[in-house]
Order: sequence, then C-alpha cells, then structure tokens
Amino acid sequence: MTDQQNQPSSPLTVPRGTSRRWWKALLLGLAIRLCGAVIGSALTLIVAHRIVVHAIDNPHEAPTRIANRMKRKLDLSEEQRAKVLEILTERQRAIHAIRSEAQPKVVHELNLAKEQVAAVLNEKQARSWRERFDSLRRRWLPWLAPSWAPPPGHR
Repeated sequence: MTDQQNQPSSPLTVPRGTSRRWWKALLLGLAIRLCGAVIGSALTLIVAHRIVVHAIDNPHEAPTRIANRMKRKLDLSEEQRAKVLEILTERQRAIHAIRSEAQPKVVHELNLAKEQVAAVLNEKQARSWRERFDSLRRRWLPWLAPSWAPPPGHR
C-alpha cells in the first residue's frame, strides 16, 4: 500500500465529490423554502379573501365586530363597548338611509353603463358581459340589492 492510503485524512481536506453534494443540498433547501413561501402566500390570500367577502356579504355584523375589536385593542370596559356598539349601529342605520336615498340614481347609472357597453358588443359577448356585470354587482355592491336590510332582531 502507498503512504497516502495509510494516512488518516486531515479534517481540512475535502473528499472528492462533496462540493457537488453541498451545492445540491443548498439548491434543494432553497427550492423547499421557495415552495413553502408560495404555498403560505396562497393560503394567506385565500383566507384574506374569505374574510373580506364575508364582511361585504354581512354588513350588519360590522358594528359588533368593530366594538369587539376595540374592546380587545383599547381595553374597553363592557359599558364602553356597549356604548360604542350603540353608536356604530346608529351610524350604520344613518348610512343605510343615505344609501337608500342615493340607490336609485346609482342603479340607474350602473344599468346605463351595462347596456351602453352591451350595445357595442355582439350578441354572445353582450350576454356574457351582462352576466358578469350582474355577478360582480351582487358580489361587490350588495347594498344595491333592493332587499338589503339588517336581519330581524338586529338593532
């Protein structure tokens, strides 16, 4: 045997082929981290979207949600929370009344926009446009639905 084979390897020497393994491990680690970031971001967007849609679809819950959050964040007493809830509920009613007064004008303008755009399109495009327009209006402007009102028993 030669002298090189009998000598123990020095801790400072790197065996052949390990530099490639090091790069592979680093790249694999980066790929896993990137996948985790992408998945985490996607899940965050999904949850945030659901929260926003729920808030839009249930505007009558806003005063209670706000009062409860204020109680936690500002350390309100139960009496303060009750007064804040009463104020916010009354202001929401006033805003609803204002919206009810303005609603016919807004609905008229939205209908004009929908029909004027549809007039530029062919029949198939116009049908699709009207369906998408109405769907978006129901989703993002629920207070324009003629039947919106707080649920029974809600102050």
